[in-house]
Amino acid sequence: MFPLVPRTENHRARFSSAVGAVVLCACALVTGLLVRDSSGTPETATHHSLPVSPLPTVPGTSAPVPPDAVFVSNDGEDNAPGTRGSPLRTLEAAVGKADPSATIVLRAGTYRESLGIVRKQLHIRSFPGEQVWLKGSEVLSGWTRTERGWRHRGWSPEYCRDCFLPEIIDSNHPNAGLPDMVFLDGKPLRQVASREEVTDGTFFVDPAADTLLLGSDPTGETVEVSAYPWLLQFDGPSAAGSSLRGIGIAHYAARQEYGRKGAMVVVNAADVVLRDNVFAWSASSGVAVFAPNAKVDGNIIADNGLVGLMSNLAHDVRMVDNLVLRNNREHFALSGPAIGAGGVKMTRTKRAVIEHNSFVNNIGSGWWCDLGCTDATVVHNLARENVKHGLYYEVSSKALFASNLLLRNEQFGMKISSTDHVGFRNNTFWNNHGSLGLYNDPRSPEFDPYSHELGMSWITADTRIVNNLFAGTAHDEPFIRMGDNKPEEVTTPAFVSRGDGNVYLRGDEPYLAEWYHGDGERDRFRSLDELNEATGQGEHSVSERTDRHPFRAPDNGDYRLRAGAPGKQGGRPLPREVAERIGVPQFQHPDVGLLTQPGAREG
Repeated sequence: MFPLVPRTENHRARFSSAVGAVVLCACALVTGLLVRDSSGTPETATHHSLPVSPLPTVPGTSAPVPPDAVFVSNDGEDNAPGTRGSPLRTLEAAVGKADPSATIVLRAGTYRESLGIVRKQLHIRSFPGEQVWLKGSEVLSGWTRTERGWRHRGWSPEYCRDCFLPEIIDSNHPNAGLPDMVFLDGKPLRQVASREEVTDGTFFVDPAADTLLLGSDPTGETVEVSAYPWLLQFDGPSAAGSSLRGIGIAHYAARQEYGRKGAMVVVNAADVVLRDNVFAWSASSGVAVFAPNAKVDGNIIADNGLVGLMSNLAHDVRMVDNLVLRNNREHFALSGPAIGAGGVKMTRTKRAVIEHNSFVNNIGSGWWCDLGCTDATVVHNLARENVKHGLYYEVSSKALFASNLLLRNEQFGMKISSTDHVGFRNNTFWNNHGSLGLYNDPRSPEFDPYSHELGMSWITADTRIVNNLFAGTAHDEPFIRMGDNKPEEVTTPAFVSRGDGNVYLRGDEPYLAEWYHGDGERDRFRSLDELNEATGQGEHSVSERTDRHPFRAPDNGDYRLRAGAPGKQGGRPLPREVAERIGVPQFQHPDVGLLTQPGAREG
């Protein structure tokens, strides 16, 4: 169970639905191999299967409906006036009819549409208490039994089948870039590359013959097949301030080319609000944000083929109270220069606020900001059982990571690479493969013109590690690992400027920490005394060997310290600025580790 207390009845309903699927979700390790990610750091990549998950309940919205709203219903007609009593039939007709700044209300049901570019401010939402789905699939019938399976002729949707970057295809999953998707009574079938491979649970598309072949019997079942590449793009200054609220979006055959119809919903206008929606089962990305001041709040972003959310130049984005799970279902590559697979991938973004989110079971990192991110605030998040890192900040600068819970991630709970001025405060690391990784990668800022123009160094320095709780790693992993992969001619300083007030609860780990002193010098320390003597760091830290957990009720999702646990009221004083950004009093003797329940929202 994860420690979430949804803030409204709508959120309680959506989390009980979505969390139930996560609790049943256990990633199965299939194989592992040593690779290098884009940072040049050796890492173990794993290939996982994820359980089949139905579409979740849409959070919906309870906000009152404006009296002049334009209405859409499955029972409507597109030549109707669009009133509550005489609604339109399609969202496309409503978008065409609506004046700028109008509200469009969809009544309960499923709408199968693709709008394309929207260049006016619109507020698209569901009716209070009703479930609305916008799907990129069509229902197909007319199946003929053949020797190889069940055939449908005349299938030729108008979307691109080779619009993907070859660099992001994992050789173990060569069909990942194909955008076709088929759902049999909501259950996804797996695409194969030839008729000969068709078996139960699979499908094959033959574009030359305009034929779709299923390996499973569709008799009496609903067959939904992706037909459209995306839903919409809010685009340009005239669309600024638009919103999408309380709607489920699924089944779009989005491209894997970043920035070109690469998501079901694309935000290319400022000040857009995405709230209480579902973005699920895209062939590529669920949602993309390419403009400033977006608010992404209370959404379920799940089961997308490449990544749940991607963004670039999304300055001042606020991502709050989202559930991001099981993304990169198509198993795109987790190493290489063009990778972006996982839960969330952001680039070149200033002042992002990432707060009260849960990043769970993503094949890749849970949340990742790369290539010139600056001044991020990453607080109160849960990152659990992600195949790479829970939270990752790469070739960037300035961030606060505070009161986050990192659980059972398969590489690091948190990692930074070639990133300066980062504070890690009051985070709890529990049973990750490795807890905290600090690295330099070989690249220089000239690799990215945006970062170079900002004058970034891409050298890890001035890292502050204070009041964190470290417990449980893989057998031979120290709690903190450090490594420098810069060319020999590049001078690099010590990574850590302050490390104090931390608690290390050790099982059989032989080493406490690996430390980088600068200029190529690195040591491993077996004890806190050794670390303190060599570095001067850790005077008020604690190291204990124990087989007892220190938490109040981890089985119920409460990973705050119980009474009498090491570090209870034993942390260093909280600076005022940090306390304000976390939203807690300026404690002089805070607990080590979590100060709040990650993701908590009181109703």
